[in-house]
Amino acid sequence: MEQNIFKKVIDHEIEKGTTRIYIECEKSKTAFDLKDFKENVQLEIPENILKEIEQNGATSKNENWNSKFISKLNYPPDILKSKKCLTKKNVELLFQKTNKRQNVISISKPIFDDNYENCIVSVTFWKFTGSAYGYKCFLTKIYGIWTVVVEYAQWMT
Repeated sequence: MEQNIFKKVIDHEIEKGTTRIYIECEKSKTAFDLKDFKENVQLEIPENILKEIEQNGATSKNENWNSKFISKLNYPPDILKSKKCLTKKNVELLFQKTNKRQNVISISKPIFDDNYENCIVSVTFWKFTGSAYGYKCFLTKIYGIWTVVVEYAQWMT
């Protein structure tokens, strides 16, 4: 299921015109604050779903994406630059070696509601050492297909 979320986020970025993507291996823990979400997102989402996401997020932990899954992604090389995910050290080495801006995407561990029909995920793009931006996504399953409903909590360094 998490792999479907991962692929949906990558597809969402491609639809926005993002190319030449490297993938970071780490699935960082996603922080979710119900009050902040309700203040910043103008959607009518049932309170019980948001509470479930908040509770489930409190128990999540950092993990890594499955390298075998990433190697099987069928994106052309102008979209996905490597079939291997990069460790944080590999990302730093990439920046040092190329001395150019890059598109290194980091997708967090999704936080689901209890029925696995809604989730929150954090997306970070590392452009260069000390230069990044990101956002959080609320996704929902519509007729069995994960759909990005809204991006929120955008940030930039």
